[in-house]
Amino acid sequence: MDALEELRQMHIQAKEAFHRIEGAPPDQRAGLWAKLRPELELHEKIEEQFVYDPVARDVGPRDETLKAWDGEHEQQAQEADGIIARIGELDAKDGRWITEFETLVTMMDRHIAHEEQDIWPKIRQEWGEDKLERAGRPVSVAKAAAMGGASVSEAFGRAMETAKDAF
Repeated sequence: MDALEELRQMHIQAKEAFHRIEGAPPDQRAGLWAKLRPELELHEKIEEQFVYDPVARDVGPRDETLKAWDGEHEQQAQEADGIIARIGELDAKDGRWITEFETLVTMMDRHIAHEEQDIWPKIRQEWGEDKLERAGRPVSVAKAAAMGGASVSEAFGRAMETAKDAF
């Protein structure tokens, strides 16, 4: 499967998890969040490593939007990391926890919509299906490893090993 389709599926899973957490009783939120948080971290790492950084290198000055997206994405990831850190400092039963969580969800919804509607079509045009398929291999490996219980660093390490053969 190509890298963007792999990432799109991760977006769908994250949105479903966001809704489960928002609808969960306060005493169940922490457990659901503990599962989602590393998935978000892995997603950010693999999209940077296997899609956005290589695209920024490949397009050079040809496409200003894609060239700028790598930095814009990094900034948005840092903002999300700040919110995630604040969520981690609060008790999930505290009303402030759900407020911070909803801030994250709103931010992620806007981020995902921009990626899928504005950025990914340009990447698809620049890279083509062959390169997207090759980039999808390490993304798929990382996802499978994480689903199998590997830590973020283990899943990312397996993806890096696969990437040696993919590119």
